[in-house]
Amino acid sequence: MSGDTIIEGVENENVASGNAKVGQQIGVQNVESVFHDATIYTVSDEDTAERKHEVALAYLTGGLPRRAEDLFYELVINGHQSTERIYYYVLAVLSERGFRDLTAELAGKIRDVGKLCASFPEDEWSRAHRVVRSLVDLVRSDAGVESFTTVAAFGELSADRQDEISRHLSLLVTGVLDQRLDAERKHKVSTERLSRNREDRAWKFFEPKPAMPTRYRVRTSAADSDRRRPLLIGGTVTMLSFAGLFFGPLNLPFWAGLLLLIAGSAVTIRYGVEYTGHVLHLASRRDAARPADEPSEPSQVDKLIDRCFRDACPPDVEDWTWYGAGHRWYLRRRFNDWLRHDQNYSQSVKRLKWLFDWHARRAARQWQGLDSRLEPEPAAPSGARNRQVAGVLVIVAGLGLLGLALRWQIVPIAVGSWSALPAVIELFAVRKATRLLSADAEVLFEQEMAEYERWRDELSDRPDDIDMARWLALDKAYIKAEALRRGDIAERDLVSHVVLNQQAPGARRGVVPHGPPRYEAYLVTVILLTRHGVRESRVHLNFTTGEVKNEAWNVFGYDRIASASLKVKEKRVKNPGELERKVRNRHFRLRLLNGVEIFAISDRPDGESDTEVDDEVELKELAAATSGMDAALPILEAVAHKGRDWIEFENDRRTMWSRNWSD
Repeated sequence: MSGDTIIEGVENENVASGNAKVGQQIGVQNVESVFHDATIYTVSDEDTAERKHEVALAYLTGGLPRRAEDLFYELVINGHQSTERIYYYVLAVLSERGFRDLTAELAGKIRDVGKLCASFPEDEWSRAHRVVRSLVDLVRSDAGVESFTTVAAFGELSADRQDEISRHLSLLVTGVLDQRLDAERKHKVSTERLSRNREDRAWKFFEPKPAMPTRYRVRTSAADSDRRRPLLIGGTVTMLSFAGLFFGPLNLPFWAGLLLLIAGSAVTIRYGVEYTGHVLHLASRRDAARPADEPSEPSQVDKLIDRCFRDACPPDVEDWTWYGAGHRWYLRRRFNDWLRHDQNYSQSVKRLKWLFDWHARRAARQWQGLDSRLEPEPAAPSGARNRQVAGVLVIVAGLGLLGLALRWQIVPIAVGSWSALPAVIELFAVRKATRLLSADAEVLFEQEMAEYERWRDELSDRPDDIDMARWLALDKAYIKAEALRRGDIAERDLVSHVVLNQQAPGARRGVVPHGPPRYEAYLVTVILLTRHGVRESRVHLNFTTGEVKNEAWNVFGYDRIASASLKVKEKRVKNPGELERKVRNRHFRLRLLNGVEIFAISDRPDGESDTEVDDEVELKELAAATSGMDAALPILEAVAHKGRDWIEFENDRRTMWSRNWSD
């Protein structure tokens, strides 16, 4: 992770066999992550049975069956039994487990709750439970005739129950039986995986909850930071000298000069304030669009703003970087000042991405015929400068008439006014510029709020983690089926299979508390272990649209596998302002005898620093739900050790499992 400081490193490695060159490896990416504040996976001991049931079902549907198993079992043994909870408990036990993982203890628990389920009146859940038990018995006994009765019972279940059973028994039910069940399904995987308006909704999971904008007034730029001294001295001299004008003959030149002096001063101040206020208004806006005194290292705000402007670049625009510079510097100054001391800085920046995007699109719309400042500059007040000059000429004329009236006070009045009048004009001009900037800020704030409300409405149908897990499960089933079809592999020849999914390079991540990470794009690897050899294929899955592309595949015999290796690296890292923590990376590689690395897969079980994880058990569960590596490793390691004899070894284990199940 960028910004991490490595304190200490520990490395552990377990190699199955062999030694070969290392090929290309796909590893963990450090990319933008979005954390949602949903509570679907949050439960406590004090919660009601209904709440625990709700969370347990969310765990199961969300791809965390071991947590669901614990919660459902707790409910069942503590007197909160129902056919629905027993059905889901059995489903959780079987989910993401092959027959090699079903111990005698688990089989005993399933039998015990099965007897309990039989004591309840028959309903939808008890029928679904009976179908699940029948399917497991079929897999155990490998009976052919009985499968027709079970498949028919499966076909009578609702579409939702069919989807649940097919998904959670995917590692147990394979071959011809799986093919027969698929023919009975009311929902077809190829179409159902794009259901619930996926293309218009899935991308929203990776958008953070928008932060509400605030009013921001650009600082007023004054020509001189302190005009109080000339105003005080010049004003005092002018006022005292003005009072002295009345000591003398009050003739016509006196009254005419006095009138012109007062009128000229009023006109000069009135239009001087208007013109200078406009100048200060423009200067303040231009200053806001210039680079600020910032650290040489770009902040997270700077990087995100620059990225948003790159994404918004209009087509065929060569000098977009120059044109957008003013907008970018304004946003940098504004939001660096705002977020500099934010305790949740990283997430606060991400929640403002919508606003940066809007400003970038706004700048792009203003592209034609505009300069590099924030927006079209307001025109200068018509004639204000000329009227100000005219006012000065009237003052000069008034002073001349007072000179004809033999008033020597015109000299200190002229000197004092020369100093005080600009200070008075600037004093009121700063206030006028501030009012104009406040009006600009109010207009911009209203526009930002309108976009904020629009964006909130856009995200109102954001999918939850359950939807994301369901789509991913259907995607994996579809990709596996396509791998079988493209490889022309009959179901009866398939001994076992492994589906691994990992983050595609550069894909954004979305996480809910205590849930597995979801990515906007995956690399999905399907390993089909047949009676004749291995077919490995990898595809790129655009999760937001469901598009599958860029298939690459390898076919090889069991006798060509040289080694399978698992390497675990542990490092202690520390972010600024955070406690030191441990980060683990797991790397799995499978190589052939000629040294070619067939594939290499990496995952990081403990995620990033802001992922909410509590202990080692949770870390392992998140890793399994994220990549499928935990389920794949025992199979691939056995294949690497035993070669073609793995099939016989697998059959022996199936026999042992069948015996445990029957005991």
